[in-house]
Amino acid sequence: MPGKKGRDIDSGEQKLDLRMLHEAIRNRRGQRFWVLTTYSTLTNYQHSLATIEFGAAVFDEIQALKNPGTLRSAAARAINADFRIGLTGTPIENASADLWAIMDQLCAGSLGTLKEFNAAYRTPDEFNMSDLHRRVFESQGSLPALAMRRTKARVAPYLPDKIRRLHPRPMPPVQAKAYENARLALAEAGGNTRLKVLHRIRTVSAHPSMALTVSDATFVEDSARLDAAFTVLRRVADSGERALVFIEHRRLQQRFVEVARHEFGLDRIDLINGNTPIRQRQAIVVRFQRHLKQDGGFDLLVLGPRAAGTGLTLTAATHVVHISRWWNPAVEEQCNDRVHRIGQDRTVTIHVPMAIHPEYRELSFDCVLHELMCRKRKLASAALWPMGDTGTDVEELERRLSRQAKSCTQDPVVSAMQDLFVRIGEPLPEFEIDGSLNAT
Repeated sequence: MPGKKGRDIDSGEQKLDLRMLHEAIRNRRGQRFWVLTTYSTLTNYQHSLATIEFGAAVFDEIQALKNPGTLRSAAARAINADFRIGLTGTPIENASADLWAIMDQLCAGSLGTLKEFNAAYRTPDEFNMSDLHRRVFESQGSLPALAMRRTKARVAPYLPDKIRRLHPRPMPPVQAKAYENARLALAEAGGNTRLKVLHRIRTVSAHPSMALTVSDATFVEDSARLDAAFTVLRRVADSGERALVFIEHRRLQQRFVEVARHEFGLDRIDLINGNTPIRQRQAIVVRFQRHLKQDGGFDLLVLGPRAAGTGLTLTAATHVVHISRWWNPAVEEQCNDRVHRIGQDRTVTIHVPMAIHPEYRELSFDCVLHELMCRKRKLASAALWPMGDTGTDVEELERRLSRQAKSCTQDPVVSAMQDLFVRIGEPLPEFEIDGSLNAT
């Protein structure tokens, strides 16, 4: 009998007591009731919930169902609803098949079988992704479009400007040496070790060593990105504003918090990463957002890109600093949108510190990554495009990082920026006094 203890998936039996809902539906009073639940609860009590005849099922953040073979996706498909709708800001996170899985939940068969879909779209290019965009967002004969796309520019044109600034700095000797060693390891690596070495290059581009024994000043000076970041944060502090700082590496997060707290004389700097409990996350947000009611001046909040990419509103900040960058522009935009969202009434500045190797210049990891992200961001605005880390991305990064740099007598940073902007098809902006540039 419903109402038993435990989860449906433990025994395959209905455990929720939903007799009231069933009775209301029989008496034609079902429209008075809404059921709000999470994907985890839906999965755990799928047999009970599948018995309800819903008028409509609304799946928020439906990309959570992007893996069609999971128990969660099966539970969602089992929902009995006359009408189904999904909402998402990232219909394709990692692979084009993510979109097929979403449409399989909402309108099964609309994009063919998974085998047919993969044959046409598994390897993305400008042509097949444009075709997929057409199939999803344009009507097909007498049938309406499968999806509607609403951009922030259309639905919230009143939002203040969002300015992007690049802050390129030459790698100090210790970082340049660590980068060179990692690059040589990439050239010698093979098979599965190449991705591991590529991540090593990515790590040393943020900081050459996570050793905790060096002084605070040395720790900052050893990293071009940290040096640029602290230059930015000092100006933010002088103006009495607030900033979010995104860092992926856990040890770097912790050391940065210690160094910044000492540098700026703050009593505390909160950190949100994958280890932060939900309740504690909300308390941190409330503490940070208090500045909107009573401005307390300069403040910092440090976050991991994955842990804090969604679900947080942090409009008390007006600056975002990316010390770490995923090679996924969708993740980065979600981070920026913690600040640039409804409720924000001030200009938001996105700061991207960049480490430039004095020899490899435009072939430095940060330049190659920025070019890749610019291209993917442009493609995503005109077509459906996988915004995640694809095998093609890895191959392209490896290929570019393996190139030999040309000899050049020009300043490495200036040379790197000139070549970078040529490759992304944009005119080189003027360098500001602080060495930064505007970027689109």
